[in-house]
Amino acid sequence: MNLILQLRNGFGRALNFCGLAAGFILLAVMTLVVANVLLRYLFNAPIAGTLEMTEGALPLIIFLSLAMTQYEGGHIKVVLLTRKLSQRLQRAAVVFAMLVGAAFFAWASYAGWMSMAKSIAIGEIERGSIRYPLWPVKGTIALGMSLLTLQFLIDALLAALGGELPNAEAEEI
Repeated sequence: MNLILQLRNGFGRALNFCGLAAGFILLAVMTLVVANVLLRYLFNAPIAGTLEMTEGALPLIIFLSLAMTQYEGGHIKVVLLTRKLSQRLQRAAVVFAMLVGAAFFAWASYAGWMSMAKSIAIGEIERGSIRYPLWPVKGTIALGMSLLTLQFLIDALLAALGGELPNAEAEEI
C-alpha cells in the first residue's frame, strides 16, 4: 500500500507542474485579451492573432489540468445508485469506474496521438491573422488524456488495495 501511495504522490507532483503550466497559460491568455481590448478601444490598434492564440491556448489549459483534477478528487461524482451499497460493493464500483475511465481515455489518448502524428505529416497549420502549427496543441491534448489515463489506473489500484481516494465522499446538496 505504501508503494502505491508513494507512486500516486510522485505522479501528483508531476500533475501539479502541469496544473501550474495551465495556470500560467491562463494568466497569459487573460493578459493578452485585456491588452487586446485596451489597445483596440484606446488606440484602435488590436493585437493581431489574439483570437487564434486564445483558441490554441484553451485546449492546453483544459487538458493539462484534467489529470490533476482527478488526482485531487475534483471531478463530479454521482452516487445516487452506489450510496446504498455495502462498503465492499462501493469499493468495487469505484474500481470499476476508474478502470472504465482509464479504458476510455486510453482510447482517446491513442486517437489524440494519431491525430498529432497526422498533423505533423500533413503540416497542418492554424489559418488566420497569424499562422502556427497545430501539432503542439494536439500533442498537449493527447498528453493530458494520457496523464488522466495513468491517474485513473493508479486510483483503480489504490481503491482495489483498500486505499481511500481524495474527496471520495459525495457532498450533500
